Amino acid sequence: MSAVVLPQAPASGPPGSPSASQKRAQQPLLVEAWSLAALADRLPLKVPVDPALPPSPKLSYRSAYRPPDPAALPQPADWATLSDFELALALVDFSPLERLLASMYRPSAKGQVPFHPVSLFLCVCLRRELGLGWRALARLLAGPHGAAWRAHFGFEAGRTPSASGLRYFFGAVGPEVFDQLCPRLVALLREQGLFPERSTFPGDPPERGITVSQDGMLHPARARPSCQLATDACYQPSSEPSPSAPAERPLEGPLPLLRAAEPGRRPCRAREHGLEGCACDGADCQRQCRRASRLDPQARFIHYAGHNQPSAQPTPGAAAGRGRGGPGRRANKGTDVFGYRSMAERALDDRYAVAWTLRSRLYPANTDERTIFVERLQALRATFPDLTIGEWLDDAGVGFSDCLAAIWQLGALRMVDLRADRTDADPAACLERGYDGQGRPLCPHGYALRANGYDHQRRRAKYVCAQACGREPPPAGGPLQPVADCPYLDPDRPAGFVVNVGRTLPDGSLRLAREVPYGSPAWQARYGRRNLSESRNGQLEGLGLKRMAAYGLTRNQKEVQVGDFVLNLRTLGRLVRQATQRALT
Repeated sequence: MSAVVLPQAPASGPPGSPSASQKRAQQPLLVEAWSLAALADRLPLKVPVDPALPPSPKLSYRSAYRPPDPAALPQPADWATLSDFELALALVDFSPLERLLASMYRPSAKGQVPFHPVSLFLCVCLRRELGLGWRALARLLAGPHGAAWRAHFGFEAGRTPSASGLRYFFGAVGPEVFDQLCPRLVALLREQGLFPERSTFPGDPPERGITVSQDGMLHPARARPSCQLATDACYQPSSEPSPSAPAERPLEGPLPLLRAAEPGRRPCRAREHGLEGCACDGADCQRQCRRASRLDPQARFIHYAGHNQPSAQPTPGAAAGRGRGGPGRRANKGTDVFGYRSMAERALDDRYAVAWTLRSRLYPANTDERTIFVERLQALRATFPDLTIGEWLDDAGVGFSDCLAAIWQLGALRMVDLRADRTDADPAACLERGYDGQGRPLCPHGYALRANGYDHQRRRAKYVCAQACGREPPPAGGPLQPVADCPYLDPDRPAGFVVNVGRTLPDGSLRLAREVPYGSPAWQARYGRRNLSESRNGQLEGLGLKRMAAYGLTRNQKEVQVGDFVLNLRTLGRLVRQATQRALT
């Protein structure tokens, strides 16, 4: 099969390029798919749940959530006063979630009649939408400004939940419910034909799957760090007995990183690094180090280096900072963060310039992305077993062999930024291995080969020299001169030297193997779409989820997953709003 030339689309996001809203306005499918007229026969859109779930153990509630009535939907002329979130509430029927959420209730005739679980769940979403605390949310629902929200949620005036009741509900609902919020909304979109099932990038073959981009965000913990060198051992009970405090030993010379603990004292990285550390010799230190966070025990410290500053020297630890760290980059001062890292997989829809969050979870801030990547990829495939993924966009944090091999096995394009190595700046090493620091193959004489298309069936990119030595000066400099006695200068074979790059480069390495030539116009056009995914960071910060407002990983993970669910609802409302407005003009 002959190679197929990749589309050379312009790079995404140059100055003066259209905004996401303008791109949607130029899309003729927007009105056909998302306008109120197109959805009228299907409203309200019902959130899918397992029909085999048992019914609620409660026969009555103090609130009465009802599915939105399409006939009572506010007219588009009045939408200016509605937020995208509020518009989504008028379009989606959340009542199927009752069986799922009511599992926290117990069948009993004693005690107070509870509120409808869907009413309380929507209150949790509203709290995140408005960035309120529990007390402020309870006051809003009970006050005159909460009338519209009471109507949405099914509350009566004078019968609204208290702050403690809302907080209890949020804590009592199991984390698995929140873990499935975004997948359930995506399932709704797929049922309605509103979610991309194949690649939406212009020029892609029809059989290629959707584009998924992984996005991460650091969240400072609510608790303040007291020791930046704390490890898991600092949070575990000490195996040593605690006698009376021994005299402090003077430090003599450099200490090894992992020195055995002194009798009666737990190991301490601070002391091992020649710092003051903690004595860790009292009874209160046996359960955990007194300087380790007791309120956020899963939070960890990380120095985020970033990668936006230029330099001529490689940065050895740049992968931890999610940057390339190769020539032209340098490590900046970065940011110290004690807290968590949220990770989310987002599906890109180029037709409407939006990204849908598929799944999200929370981890300690120092979690190495490559250690969880394969697990997250397997979980994503288990959640959406019939969803084909044809392209994976990511940064250099997952530019390791295990991660790249997993993407290859998935059958997707590896649109992963390059993880640099010191050998990339050594011309002799590049010539010996057969490719340069950007993964572009070299001919035996050091000339960079030209990309000659991608074979979708064989899954390999073809590179040819096209007799470059007759057109370009030597890599080491000097006058233009064809290489003497080169067997690839035959005029009847103008392609010359040919190299195919598939799963690996010719030497068997995966680190720089890519289907699309790195740095090419095609690469820039495809990789530039990551800004759709990375917009999640600013949106979550706008929801008040930059610094965590609660303690503990489990509770904060729920907060982040509710935030991602709210962002998906906002996207739904925004698409319907813009499509309907365009249909009416």
